[in-house]
Amino acid sequence: MNGWDFSILWSAGRALLDGHSPYTVADFFYPLPFAYFIAFVALLPLPVALGLWQIANVGMLIAALRRRFWQWLLYIPVLHVLSSGQVDLLFWFMAGGLGRHWRGAALGALMTMKPHAALVLLTWHLFDWLRHDRRTLWRWLALTALLWLPSFLIRPNWPSEMMVNVPHSNWLLSVSNTPGIFSLVRLVPDLWPLLAVAAVAVFIWGQFQSKPVARACALLAMPIGMFYSTMTLMDTAPAWLLVPLGLIAAALSLLTWTIIPFLLLPLATLAWHYRRQRIVATTPQPVPT
Repeated sequence: MNGWDFSILWSAGRALLDGHSPYTVADFFYPLPFAYFIAFVALLPLPVALGLWQIANVGMLIAALRRRFWQWLLYIPVLHVLSSGQVDLLFWFMAGGLGRHWRGAALGALMTMKPHAALVLLTWHLFDWLRHDRRTLWRWLALTALLWLPSFLIRPNWPSEMMVNVPHSNWLLSVSNTPGIFSLVRLVPDLWPLLAVAAVAVFIWGQFQSKPVARACALLAMPIGMFYSTMTLMDTAPAWLLVPLGLIAAALSLLTWTIIPFLLLPLATLAWHYRRQRIVATTPQPVPT
């Protein structure tokens, strides 16, 4: 467990505590509110902070999945989180508490600290609140504003500082590293306008389906992210399906040097839920007596 990704986050928090911009740390691409969050972790020495973070990751996995947690230990995103110290498991865990209540609004506001995770995990709830619970939506907007506005008052130019850290050498290459349909750009770069239209259509359609289907569609449509963004699909389909497919996708990805094989995961999730709907639709219902 080398904790490479966590060391970057810890260094950004440490820079903030030392009075420097967190964006002086190479490869730190998170919004400033997240830097303030991680600064609390950076109060501890790096080895101690990493050890506690890994314990917390395992604890969140057990708390969310209970006795089924062991079934997901070989899921590729879980292996990556436990190896690198990434934060995707935290946002996946918070998504489990989203709902039509104050806690859901508060967790939703916190999830905006990683925007591309929020795109997959939060958007369905935003549409749900818009249609059925405007009060929670307004609460989320207010709490999100409280979370983000201070960062612009303290450091108004932080978005431009962050963008300096983002590689600009080949944006098509970056887009092709996502585990969704934009990964196909690696094969045919000129295909990206058509893929963009398809992504918008898939994303919008998904928001009017069940929550697991919406997550799979959002992941397919997402223009940013990495292979471990498939963490968002954990428990949206059975472990016996997604865990082996994740291992197969990782092997094929190494062989082909592309992220395209990770399309298997959201597509398998969609196929699983389509099959379940078909079974329900064709199962005779008991006639009331």
